[in-house]
Amino acid sequence: MLTLVLIGLLSGSVTAVSPCVLPVLPVIFLGAGSLAPSRRQRSNALQRAGADARGERKINNALARRRSVIIVAGLVLSFAVVTLAGSLLLTTLHLPSGALRWAGVLVLFVVGLGLVVPAVEHLAQRPFTGLPHVDASRAGGPFLLGLALGTLYVPCAGPVIAVVAIAGTAGQVTGGILVLTAAFSIGTALPLLLFAYAGERVADKMSGLRSGARRFRHAGGAVMMALALMLTFNLTDGLQRILPTYTAAIQDSIDSNDAANQALQAVSPNAPAGAATGTPVPTHNSTAPAAVAAGPVVACRSAAADLANCGKAADLLGIDTWINTPDGAPPTLAELRGKVVLVDFWTYGCINCQHVLPHVTSWYDAYRDSGLVVVGIHTPEFSFERDADNVRDAVATHRIHYPVGLDNSSATWRNYHNNYWPAAYLIDATGTVRYVKFGEGDYARTESLIRQLLVAANADVALPPETEPTTG
Repeated sequence: MLTLVLIGLLSGSVTAVSPCVLPVLPVIFLGAGSLAPSRRQRSNALQRAGADARGERKINNALARRRSVIIVAGLVLSFAVVTLAGSLLLTTLHLPSGALRWAGVLVLFVVGLGLVVPAVEHLAQRPFTGLPHVDASRAGGPFLLGLALGTLYVPCAGPVIAVVAIAGTAGQVTGGILVLTAAFSIGTALPLLLFAYAGERVADKMSGLRSGARRFRHAGGAVMMALALMLTFNLTDGLQRILPTYTAAIQDSIDSNDAANQALQAVSPNAPAGAATGTPVPTHNSTAPAAVAAGPVVACRSAAADLANCGKAADLLGIDTWINTPDGAPPTLAELRGKVVLVDFWTYGCINCQHVLPHVTSWYDAYRDSGLVVVGIHTPEFSFERDADNVRDAVATHRIHYPVGLDNSSATWRNYHNNYWPAAYLIDATGTVRYVKFGEGDYARTESLIRQLLVAANADVALPPETEPTTG
């Protein structure tokens, strides 16, 4: 259990400063300072505290810390609830899959508008006026902002968030999952609090200048409304795609080592036999295509240098919608025997997946006439990614021509014992998984192994030139 706590804390802390959450950081920075009380509200707080003018700075610092904590607490609370129970909540209430996210966008815009138009702010804070011992001007706005940001907080997909998200989708929220979620949320909160405190300090400095506080509020409101509009039109994705994944190496060292894998498998809803009891799962890296039991072996090393025997490919289960297939008919691996198949797990909101998609689509376009079939399995990380129309839009945006199955129940994900977005499983002509790759990178190696399997399946095949550089 201690390993789970450490993994969750460290992974959450790194995630909070990753490129995936950059759009949220300016809002947190400006939010706490923008939602600072007016001079009259500060004066009232001083009177209630019985402090004189000499104690003003101490009182103001206390209020600032409280606002920062309220914003971040609201964010991690709503993020945890949405991740663990969002799909169940939407299904129970018969709401569209994107309802929570759209509600967050709307609240973010209203809070931002309230910072520019005071009348809107008073209206938004009215529901909090009845709470005991809570000044709506200090708690209502920050808490609403935090709740909204929690529904919009989409961290880079890693094993930790994958285990938590799939457990929520599967309705298998155990004590271990709750501990992991709490640790991840606390880890996320720590860097975010630093951003909020920094914003408070800047706001405090500006409040000493004439009209400084008002300008800071207006700037915060403008940034919040701008983010809401960018999210509405999916403009943040383009910005995030061009940013380097500067936290990837640190993230991998935290949650992709052997100890972390074993701890996460023990609480994963799709853990292979033996993981829950601590029995080591055997590693199959032999190049001999000997017969093995059905189902891929998850312990087969990611990005191995050579082709390996990773087990018989598992079936594609529980796919409710197929895109890019004739009349929406489902392809099966049995029908694809004799072909080289790349099964690619992704989800459209995952920036890491968006980085990988151009390589996968280029391989398919280059090698489909040589015997390569790519099957995309879209397993949603968050509830808003379950919408079929949104997935179709993403397929069109990324120019994906191969079949894509909507794995909204995570059935295929669990059948492959998968814990990563993105994840690629390369299957030879006999139906055996020969190579796995989790995360970004190793594109040249993956393409080289695809070419090897195409030649093995058909010695007379004429392969086109490589699409990737020889290194990477």
